[in-house]
Amino acid sequence: MSSINSVIIDDESFNRELVKDFILKLNPAYNIIGEADNIEDGYELINRFKPDLVFLDIKMPGGSGFDLLERFKTYNFEVVFITGFDEYAIKAFEFNALDYVLKPIDQSKFRKTLDNVKARFDNRLSNITNLTSVMKSYEKGSTYITKIPLHYHDEVILLGIEQLMYVQSEEGYTTFFTIGSEKYVSSRKLSDFEFIINNFPGFIRINKGVYVNLHYIKAYSKGETCVIKLFNDVSFEVSRRKKTEILAILDRK
Repeated sequence: MSSINSVIIDDESFNRELVKDFILKLNPAYNIIGEADNIEDGYELINRFKPDLVFLDIKMPGGSGFDLLERFKTYNFEVVFITGFDEYAIKAFEFNALDYVLKPIDQSKFRKTLDNVKARFDNRLSNITNLTSVMKSYEKGSTYITKIPLHYHDEVILLGIEQLMYVQSEEGYTTFFTIGSEKYVSSRKLSDFEFIINNFPGFIRINKGVYVNLHYIKAYSKGETCVIKLFNDVSFEVSRRKKTEILAILDRK
């Protein structure tokens, strides 16, 4: 394609100017056609100019970048997120293979992002499917993932975390078991999902390879070996290292 028509939505004028300056220096394929400093003006800007790409700040007064994206039923534009250091947000972008720029913006890293996005446009590849999946993974008004996207046959299943009874690591892949006795398998390792699960109230890690949902514990033993039994009568042994911590949590239930 010729120019990648782009807009910048960021409440900080310094960042908007920096993005424009870097683009001018680093990659002439990008054409900045508009900018806004809040989500209301940003929404109008996108609808008016219909850009190919949006450089979008996550945190702005009056609403987040996610709040803006939620207003669209479908996406006809790519997004490069702009964010301050937020460990959770960064892990979420990387988990979902989304493009992002970290504040303060580093020129060399920004160049790499611009090159990656341009290569995708040149090859007529799109990240919109990932973006759509991500937006469905967040609750409205939240910046935390509440549904885990899993590829299942030809579909992407969005598993509500509250519907999971336990999550288990098995030989390099991860298995999710729901309260409805459904089983889903991901080729990703359990460690890839930990930032999501650890942030969700009610889940505890009981040993190296298993997280359980506290709401679905049927019974547990307090002997030398601590064993947790779930409502589906599946049992797991609690590691010795985690035993004191887990028992303290269970005794408070």
